[in-house]
Amino acid sequence: MSASVQEPTRDELLAMAYVDGELDPTARAEFEAQLAAREDLRREVVSLRRLGLLARSMAAPEPIDHEWKKLARDPLQQTATVAAFMAMAIGATGLAGWGAYEIWASQQPVPVKALLGALCGGALLLLLVTLRGRLRTLPFDPYTEIER
Repeated sequence: MSASVQEPTRDELLAMAYVDGELDPTARAEFEAQLAAREDLRREVVSLRRLGLLARSMAAPEPIDHEWKKLARDPLQQTATVAAFMAMAIGATGLAGWGAYEIWASQQPVPVKALLGALCGGALLLLLVTLRGRLRTLPFDPYTEIER
């Protein structure tokens, strides 16, 4: 019983050539125009890049990699990391709340309070839009399955 071998499509061949840097400037520009318009083609390119990265990462692990894995399993390390992030989150939230209270309760003129509020709101909005962008591009990140 022989397995059926399917020949790659023209798009798959172009994607392979694109990932390998084998397209001339004109063909590359045409392919990138298609890439911008087609999600299936973007996913194919990401898949090929992941495959290339995976192939390059197949080297034997270094001694430091074993130590990092051992450290990641250590209960003290895990507990201390969680406790540190919780303390930082509580501290940051408390400072932000205290700072907001101090600003609004102070004798500062309303325009100063409004400008500080805009600064804080802008920083929060920037954080949220950056997080949104990262989450939307995560499926196209070729490094998500690569371990050091």
